[in-house]
Amino acid sequence: MKTPKDQEGISITLLYYLFAFILLWEWLRPLGEFTDTANTFIFVFFIAVSFVMTFFRLRWFITFPVKMFIILFMLHGLYFEGMFFSFLWIKDLIGDIAFNLSLVPSAEWMGMTSAFRSLLFFILLWLLVYLIHYWILFQKRIFFFFVLTLLYITVLDTFTPYDASYAIVRVVLIGFFMLGLLYFDRLKKLENLKVKKLASLRWIMPLLAFIMLSMILAILAPKASPQWPDPVPYITAVGREDEGGSGTKKIGYSPNDENLGGSFVGDDTEVFTHISSDRHYWRVESKDVYTGKGWEASDPDAEREVITSIQDEVTWIDDRVKTKSLESAVTINEEYRYLHVIYPLGLTAIKTEANLPIYLNRNTELISPFQKQGDGSREEFLTYQVEYELPSYPLNEMKKAQAFENIPDGFVERYTQLPDTLPERVRELAVSLTETKSNQYDKVKAIEDYLGRPEFTYDKEDVAIPEGDQDYVDQFLFETFKGYCDNFSTSMIVLLRSIDIPARWVKGYTEGDFVQTVENSNSEYKVTNNNAHSWVEVYFTGVGWVPFEPTKGFVNPYDLVSDYKDTPNQQEVEEEKEPVEEEEKEPEETPEKPEQTNKETSSSTSDFFGLFSLRLGSTSLYGIMIVTAILAFAIFKTRTKWIPKLIILKYKNRNDDQVFFQAYESLLKQFARRGIKRKEGQTLRDYARYIDRYFHMVHMTALTENYERALYRRDDAKQEWNKSVELWENLIKRTSS
Repeated sequence: MKTPKDQEGISITLLYYLFAFILLWEWLRPLGEFTDTANTFIFVFFIAVSFVMTFFRLRWFITFPVKMFIILFMLHGLYFEGMFFSFLWIKDLIGDIAFNLSLVPSAEWMGMTSAFRSLLFFILLWLLVYLIHYWILFQKRIFFFFVLTLLYITVLDTFTPYDASYAIVRVVLIGFFMLGLLYFDRLKKLENLKVKKLASLRWIMPLLAFIMLSMILAILAPKASPQWPDPVPYITAVGREDEGGSGTKKIGYSPNDENLGGSFVGDDTEVFTHISSDRHYWRVESKDVYTGKGWEASDPDAEREVITSIQDEVTWIDDRVKTKSLESAVTINEEYRYLHVIYPLGLTAIKTEANLPIYLNRNTELISPFQKQGDGSREEFLTYQVEYELPSYPLNEMKKAQAFENIPDGFVERYTQLPDTLPERVRELAVSLTETKSNQYDKVKAIEDYLGRPEFTYDKEDVAIPEGDQDYVDQFLFETFKGYCDNFSTSMIVLLRSIDIPARWVKGYTEGDFVQTVENSNSEYKVTNNNAHSWVEVYFTGVGWVPFEPTKGFVNPYDLVSDYKDTPNQQEVEEEKEPVEEEEKEPEETPEKPEQTNKETSSSTSDFFGLFSLRLGSTSLYGIMIVTAILAFAIFKTRTKWIPKLIILKYKNRNDDQVFFQAYESLLKQFARRGIKRKEGQTLRDYARYIDRYFHMVHMTALTENYERALYRRDDAKQEWNKSVELWENLIKRTSS
C-alpha cells in the first residue's frame, strides 16, 4: 500500500509529465502552418502514449512492441494500400526504406519520400520522450529543453507566418513552474530534507502565485515600441550580399505555393537541356485555388493515374486550332530533385528509354513516370522524348463573344474561384479596366496591358510578403507595384476571375538559354533554376486554354493568327537572322511595285529610256544599269555598317532639348533595321530588357531609364542626354557589328 509521501511523489511526477507533454506539443503545433506536414494529431497521439507508458514505468518488452505497432499502423494508413493485418504492404515499406537509405551517401535529402521522413520523425519523438524522462526524473532539470522550446517558437514567430503569441505565454508559464518545482526537488535531495505535504504546498503555491502575477502584469503593462530594427530585412539583405545566404530564397521550382512573396537570389544550377526547333514554355503543373496568400490545388490528395494516351486524356487546345507537329529530346540533370515530366503545351506522347508508364494527376496536370516518389530512381528517368502539337491561336475566334458551352459541370466555378476575403477594390479595378471592351479577348488583353504599365516594376530582391489578413494580389496592385512572375501572373488571374473569365495558374520553365545549333535546324537549350517561371492560361470556348504573359520583361512565345485559315507553319521570329532577310527584301520590292502598277509611270519611263538608248546605245545602257544595280545592292547590304556612323555624326555633338528624344527614336529604327523589332504593345522597358538579353549587356535598360526620366518626369533633357550619350553611342555601334 502506497504511503501519502509516495502518492505525493506520483502526483508531482504526473504533473511533470503533463507539462513536458505540453511543451513537446508546442513543437508540433506550428508544423501544419509553415511546412507540408499534415495530420499532426498522429504525432501528438504518439507522444501522449509514450509519456503514459513512461509514467507507468512499463518494461521495454511492452513499450517497444506497442510503439512499433502505432508507428506501423500510422504509416500504413497514410502511405500504403491494402489491409493492415495482411502485412503484404511491409514489402513496400522495406523497399521504401532501402530506397531512401541509398540516398544518404549522396546527401539527396530532398529526394526522400514522405513515408520515410514520417518514420524518422516518429523515431525522433521517441528519443525526445526518453530524453525528457531522463532529464526530469534523474537530472531534475528542464532548463535546456525549456530554452530550446522558447527559442523555437520565437524564431517561428519572427520569420514565418505562425503567430506564437499565446504559445509563448504557455511555454513561459509552464517552463518557470517546472523550473521551480524541479529546483525544490533538487534541494530536497541535496540537503536530504524530509518535507511534509503542507510544506511542499507552502513552496508550490507562492511559486505559482508569483509566476501568475508576473504573467498578468507582463500582459497588462504598457508595451514600448520596438527599440531594435526588424531583423528580417537585415538578414535578407545579408543573404543577398553573399548570394545565397539563408535570408533569401533561391529561385527554382517548388511544389508548395501556399505563401507567395519574398525575395530570392538567382541560381544557375542546371535543371535540364532540350533539343528543339521552336522556342516555347515548359510546363510542370497548374493550380486552381487562390487563397489570398498563394495557390493550392482543389483536390490535393488526387491520385496519379496511369494513362496510355496523353492526347486522349488531356485537352489543352481545341481540335480546330491549327498546330504543327514537333519533337524535342529532353535530358534531366542528375541533381534535379523532382521526379516529374517537364513538357510543352500540346503534349501528345512521351517516350522513355526504359518504356516507363506515365502517370497523370488530372487535377494539376502533373505528369510523372512513377506513381509515387519512391517507386523509381533518377537513373531510370534521365532522358526522354516528347511529341507535341504547337498551336497558332486564331484571333478572330478568341474575339467572338461566346458563352461557355459544352464544358463539364463546375468548370466555370472551378476556374473563377476567389476567396471571400478578396478586397472589393480588386474587383472594382477589373471592372473599370474592361467595361469598355465588348469581347473576352479584349478584356484579357486590357488586363495584361495594365500590368505592363510603367508603375509596375519587375523586382526579385525587394518583394513584400503579405502580413496578417493582407491579400497578396491587393498588396501588389495597390501598394508595392513591384514583384516577379508570381505577382504578375497571380494578379492577372484574380482580375480575370473577378469578371468571371476562367483562368488558371501555370508554373514551369521558360525555354532556357541557347547553347548551340545541332543537325536538322534544331537548337540545344540549357534550362536552369533561373528559368523557373509562372504564367497565365485563359479558357476560350472553341479554342481551349491560351497562354498569356503579363510579367514585365517576358514575351509570350505562342503565336496568334488572324483566322483558322492562316497557315499553321508560321514561325515566330526567334533567330534574328530571319527578320534581317525579310527586312532586306522589302526595299527591293518597294520601287518595283509602282513601276509595274502605274501605267503612266511605266510609259514615261520607257520613253525616257528609249531616247537615252538612241544616244548611248543599248550595250552602254545595260552596262550602266548593271553597275548601278550592283552599287545600289552593295550600299543596301552594307547599310548596317554606314548608317550608324551617319547617325552618330548627326546627334553626338548636339546639346539641345530635343536631341535625346530624336536620337532615341533613331536608335529604335536602327534596331528595327537590324531585325530586332519592337512588338506591338511592348513597353519600352520590356523592349530594353529584350535588347540587353540579345546583346548580353545592360546598356539599353540604363539608357531607357534615363530616357523615361527625361520624357515623363520632365527632368533636364540636356543633362540626361549628357549622361546617356556614351551609352547611346555604344548601342548604335553594336547594331553595326
